[in-house]
Amino acid sequence: MTTHRETRDQRLWKEELVEIPAPESDYHVSPGTLPEIRRLSLSQPLHWLRAGWSDLRRNPALGLGFGFLIMATYGTAVALALSLKFYHVALQFTAGFALMAPVMALGFYEISRRNEQNRPTRLADVLMAWNTNTDGVLGVGVVMVLLFLVWFMLSMQMAALLLKGAGILALLTGGGPQNFADFAQTLVHNLSLPTTLAYLFVGLVAVAIAFAFTAVSVPLLLDRPETDAITAIVTSWKAVTVNWAPMLLWAALIAFITGIGLAFFFVGVALTTPLLGFATWHAYRDTLGRWRAVKQPQVEYY
Repeated sequence: MTTHRETRDQRLWKEELVEIPAPESDYHVSPGTLPEIRRLSLSQPLHWLRAGWSDLRRNPALGLGFGFLIMATYGTAVALALSLKFYHVALQFTAGFALMAPVMALGFYEISRRNEQNRPTRLADVLMAWNTNTDGVLGVGVVMVLLFLVWFMLSMQMAALLLKGAGILALLTGGGPQNFADFAQTLVHNLSLPTTLAYLFVGLVAVAIAFAFTAVSVPLLLDRPETDAITAIVTSWKAVTVNWAPMLLWAALIAFITGIGLAFFFVGVALTTPLLGFATWHAYRDTLGRWRAVKQPQVEYY
């Protein structure tokens, strides 16, 4: 008879859990290989922009066409919020563009990848790039949507707590101001220094997390279809922390160029998004090096 103690002493080792033939399972516990993270210099972000501009000049129709598609899609959401007089939502969507852009730029990474391989690129290839690694891209997309929603709710709660005056009800419910000019006047009238600083701080934290998660993760998922979303996000986070100074400069350049695009009522986005999308591919190529096998320690599972 088997005792209770003998049952608890039965152990299952990690390799016995994960050694499953690939055709029989799409899941794994940990990656077998990981890329080397190179050390970057402060001059490389400018090199990435030049390389991105070169890719845009090489593929003007596809690059600008996909850029206009992104502009139209995201701009439609903002326009819908404005038409419903949810002016605060329109502002939040506009500011949140930076959080969602790395995932929406997947088509630009595909163009740059095909350029490297000297392969022709069709519009269908750009639109279906997500199909190369559906699970991974959707995984990162879900993470970014959740981050966007958390930032959206936190920033709105921050505004509700710190804005002064009865106009706050109109700002948060969409009632009150009959047009955007009235909304903007009410908003400016109720702003204070603590409100502005708190809102900027919440936004800065959200953008920093989003950048660390997506600096190289989405191009990685496209280039290495066997990679899962968690591995890609962790790799991107490590790449940013190891090269914090060049990546900080790169993030500042992205914010500045994106801000210019948004300042022109989304029309500029059709140009700035392709430029940054192509440049991000080159950032990925320069940041991650050779892939090496990972030696996992033997861990007991009970």
